[in-house]
Amino acid sequence: PAVVDPRITRARQLQTVLTAAGFSEAVTFGFVSDAAAAPFADAADLAPIANPLSETFAVLRPSVLPGLIGAVAHNRRREQRDVRLFETGACFTRTGGERRHVACAWTGAVRAEHWSGDTREVDFFDIKGIVERLAHALRLDITLAPTRAGWLAPGRSAAVMVGDIRIGT
Repeated sequence: PAVVDPRITRARQLQTVLTAAGFSEAVTFGFVSDAAAAPFADAADLAPIANPLSETFAVLRPSVLPGLIGAVAHNRRREQRDVRLFETGACFTRTGGERRHVACAWTGAVRAEHWSGDTREVDFFDIKGIVERLAHALRLDITLAPTRAGWLAPGRSAAVMVGDIRIGT
C-alpha cells in the first residue's frame, strides 16, 4: 500500500476532533481582499494575485480566519445564532511561503436549547478546551500565554505555545 502523507493524517485528526466537538467544516476561498488580509500580515508580506478577478480576490489569504469570519457572518445574517465552524487550509505569505492552518469559530450558546436545562453563551474557556483537545490529538504539550493582537479581544485571547515556539493564537 502507498504511504499516506503525514499532513493528510494530521488534517484528518483535526477534522475528527472538531466534528466530534460539534463543529461543521467550512471551505472558503484561498483569495481575499487586501482589507480582509491586513490584520493577519504586514502589507509587504501579502502575496498578491497577478491578475485578480476583482479586488475581493486580490491576495492569497495569510490566514483562514477572513473566510471563516465571513462564513459566520453569512450564517448570523440568516438568524443562525449558534454557529460552530472550522477550516483547515493553505495560507500564504511572501516570507513564510505556503503553510497549513486550522481555525475555528464558535458563537452563541454552548449547547442547543432543551427543556431539561439552561444553556449559556460560549466563552474563552470553551474554545480553550477545543484547543487543548486538538493539542492532545496531535500529541503536543502546549501552554497558553497572554497575547495582544489588534484583531483579538483584549483579555480574551492567548498565544498557543509549544515550549518557546508560538504555534497559534
